Amino acid sequence: MRYALKVCYFDESREYEGFQRQPDKKTIEGELIHSLQDLGLIEDLSLAAYGAAGRTDKGVHALGQVIALSTQKKLIVSAINSALPRNIRIWASKVVNEQFHPRYDALSRYYRYYTVYSREDIETMRVGAELLEGTHDFQLFSKKVPERSTIRQIHQLRVEKNEKFLIFHIIADSFLWQMVRRIVDSLIKVGQGQWTVEDLKDLLNASPKTNVYTTPHPVENYGVLILWDVEYPFKFEVDNKGLNQVKSLLQNYLGDYSLKHYYLQQTYEFFDIIP
Repeated sequence: MRYALKVCYFDESREYEGFQRQPDKKTIEGELIHSLQDLGLIEDLSLAAYGAAGRTDKGVHALGQVIALSTQKKLIVSAINSALPRNIRIWASKVVNEQFHPRYDALSRYYRYYTVYSREDIETMRVGAELLEGTHDFQLFSKKVPERSTIRQIHQLRVEKNEKFLIFHIIADSFLWQMVRRIVDSLIKVGQGQWTVEDLKDLLNASPKTNVYTTPHPVENYGVLILWDVEYPFKFEVDNKGLNQVKSLLQNYLGDYSLKHYYLQQTYEFFDIIP
């Protein structure tokens, strides 16, 4: 039987070298595969036709990453979660046909990028975001990978301001390496007046000025990137125990951040009153 699994992971401590398995390095996919092998669900990756929806870099989180595998054994989500590190959880599953591949059968991928608002011109950024929507050649918005098409279709690119933060919502058929972070960085430069919307047009046309080039916006300190979801032509069946474990994990993170925010604010105010 073949299964598709929804996976959530948060690498707040940056202990993993990204999602994709690498020899002699700790990765999220490596932990998943080890757990599946320990439970006897996978012996050979090729025979299990193991696959994943995509790769995320070091420091990038996911709510809805998807993996798939074929196994002769009954798959029990809670058993897999018990063998996984606490910050990696499976929270939904679906029995799929044997030809299903989580990468090639995905309808779209949805990323969110969070950062601090620094008085950027939101309306100008939204004009730039609208320009980038649609089908374009994003070769200058990605890290080059030989012999790979750089044509992609962005279904939606929305810039949201929420109190002191900026949230970028990006939905596309698929993404190139570093494409999301380079788009975010470009829009922020437009919002800060470093670039113009015309500069974005020139990048799409592969004819930018010499001082206009994209760089990936960071995913530490003031930047957070999350693979929010991957869409398929079917609905997953939620595992309530796995979902509650995800919520518990997030609640612990929220409490930790609230405490840090409170005592750091108190410390700042202590020094602020010193003449």
